[in-house]
Amino acid sequence: MNEAIVSVKNLTLALAESPATLILDDVSLVVPRGSIVGVVGGSGSGKTTLGLAMLGLIPSAMQVKTGKILWEDRDLLMRGPEELRRMRGARVSMSFQEAASAFDPVFTVGDQILEAMAAHNPSAGKLARQKMFDLLSLVEVPDPRRVAANYPHELSGGLRQRAMLALALSAKPSVLIADEPTSSLDVTLQARVMQLFRKLRRDLGLSIVLIAHDLGMVERLADEMVVLSKGCVVGKDHPYARALMSAQEM
Repeated sequence: MNEAIVSVKNLTLALAESPATLILDDVSLVVPRGSIVGVVGGSGSGKTTLGLAMLGLIPSAMQVKTGKILWEDRDLLMRGPEELRRMRGARVSMSFQEAASAFDPVFTVGDQILEAMAAHNPSAGKLARQKMFDLLSLVEVPDPRRVAANYPHELSGGLRQRAMLALALSAKPSVLIADEPTSSLDVTLQARVMQLFRKLRRDLGLSIVLIAHDLGMVERLADEMVVLSKGCVVGKDHPYARALMSAQEM
């Protein structure tokens, strides 16, 4: 088995104003280097909160009661704000459920990807624009120059999703956290996004944490899977997990 690039150990998060109200309850998760790990659950299960915690973005309304988030054996929860800021994008990045929310509507897609690239590699200079086109090609955006010149609202949902992946990968992270990457796409586009994740893992050695409610889809794609119910990890044979699977089969 590959070495772990990130490990969540016994993480418990509670509401700051109501410490007895647990959002995540003793959650553990291991992401081996170069693997795809699924985090599955319905609305309110805590899966997006877990993804944000792995970025060091624990909401101010929550507090850590117990646990660690280890990046190559160093606890993320012990790092300062500036170190966390440098880590985001360069080490770990996240693509969000609504691709439109990842972009500023008043700037072109290409300019926003270039800005993200420059934030982590100011010396890229004249090569940055070509690297940006190459990145859009990598995530299977047709006619990258045209798409880069568009504003986010001018793109279809599928193109925005892939452009957001390019934005998330702009600083060459080793881990991508993908939150519901197919929820707003039709079945054909969902299949293309899943194929793209396999390609990114194969070609870049990228580790992917795939957050979704579709247990069947994640089971087909992921090397390992964690099912969350009300902030707790449950087994795939748990009634809640079986209900998720049944809902997808209907």
